[in-house]
Amino acid sequence: MKPQNEMALIVAFYFSKFDYDGLAQLGYSTYREAFQDVGQKLGVKPTSIKNMRDEFDPYYDNSRKGWYQKQVRPSRKKVMATFDDLSEEALRALVLDILKPETRRKAQTELLPVLKEIRDTDERRNRQQPIEYTPRGPTGRRAEEFFISRFHAGLTPFSGVLKDRRDEGVGFDFEIIKTMSSYQLIEIKGLAKALGGVTFTDKEWKVANEAQTKYFLGLVTNVHQLPKIGFLQNPARHFTPSYHLRTTVSVTWGVNTDQISKIELSP
Repeated sequence: MKPQNEMALIVAFYFSKFDYDGLAQLGYSTYREAFQDVGQKLGVKPTSIKNMRDEFDPYYDNSRKGWYQKQVRPSRKKVMATFDDLSEEALRALVLDILKPETRRKAQTELLPVLKEIRDTDERRNRQQPIEYTPRGPTGRRAEEFFISRFHAGLTPFSGVLKDRRDEGVGFDFEIIKTMSSYQLIEIKGLAKALGGVTFTDKEWKVANEAQTKYFLGLVTNVHQLPKIGFLQNPARHFTPSYHLRTTVSVTWGVNTDQISKIELSP
């Protein structure tokens, strides 16, 4: 893969994840205009930019199905694993640096280790275990909503009071309280297809090992079409996962001395 294609992948990922809102933030009116402009700036065919975007589409909440029928390539998984946690504002700043000739070299230098990893994942895909990564996008949300609807309809093996813990960072999605001393922890994973691997965060796997029989994995397959759900008690006992160390990109926002000097100080 050529360096300009690796940079184009990051732009295409932004287009897929943030869709028309992202398109407008970059100053484009249509995707046709965006593909032409990005292709010209990076020396990549506009159709290639479109195809890259389509490869990410099944994993994000937009109106396109994308290439859902194809196995996603390791380099695309690497892009999602690396940039999925960035905010729209942070990723947009990076994309703008990629697209502007005066800042492109700076962006390329800062991203050099990541770009090399993106390139290497495709080159070694036949020699190593593929990257497993499930973006926390509409697939996960729809899986969680499907579980909630099934639970309230009495179509799961659980009963009790359902407590939503998704925003608390506790290592599981839902807690079902049966009595004061009896509870169950549910972690929901969603797959866009009928078969595939899932990823536990380090926190989720730690809690699964600690909670043992109180911890359940809920797996929802074919999330976007005809979903099915199943449960496995004590996944820490049944699975022997391999760890994957992610190369992440963190963004900080610097305020220079001139701006800081405007703050009036008093003893």
